[in-house]
Amino acid sequence: MTRKQSRVTGRHWLVVALMLSWFLPYAVPMHAASLEPMPLKGDFSLVDETGRKVSLADYRGSMLLVYFGYTYCPDVCPTNLGIIAQALDMLPKAVTDNIQPLLITVDPGRDLLVHLKEYTKAFHSSMMGLSGSEQAIAQAAKLFGVYYAKVETDPEEPDSYLMDHSASTYFLNEQGEIVDIFDHALPAEQMVERILKWVNR
Repeated sequence: MTRKQSRVTGRHWLVVALMLSWFLPYAVPMHAASLEPMPLKGDFSLVDETGRKVSLADYRGSMLLVYFGYTYCPDVCPTNLGIIAQALDMLPKAVTDNIQPLLITVDPGRDLLVHLKEYTKAFHSSMMGLSGSEQAIAQAAKLFGVYYAKVETDPEEPDSYLMDHSASTYFLNEQGEIVDIFDHALPAEQMVERILKWVNR
């Protein structure tokens, strides 16, 4: 290994170490090993698509399906939000009446509340979009251990960027604790099965 390569490798691991020191204290497992509740360390302060200020505490008493994404997402977000919508339509009404699906945008600069409302309702009437300042979004993502980053696609078109982001869906119980994590593109039938397993425990 040359001296130059050594310096590059050292900088690389320094960046990784700094990212882990920020991420790990708040991170939740990427796969829920069991249905044992996993409390979140904190709360968020966001604004829903109607303009109402909301926190995680405001949803206590309801189960949540939480997904982080954005309206300009070309394929990953539509896939997962479509699956959430399918699962909601497959679940008994008595269950869905107590589930609030949430889309938390990772692109608050472009995702105005009116855009979020149009986007979420295109998937399911009960889905609610949440936004906020960049700092508030970062805090919410940190709470769930969600990664996201801007990816520039055209230097001459500053608004043409994409957002790289985690693609799991988080299922929370009525106390605001994570009880399951659904991987990207998990079939709706499996999501329904796992939700009902928790509801009927």
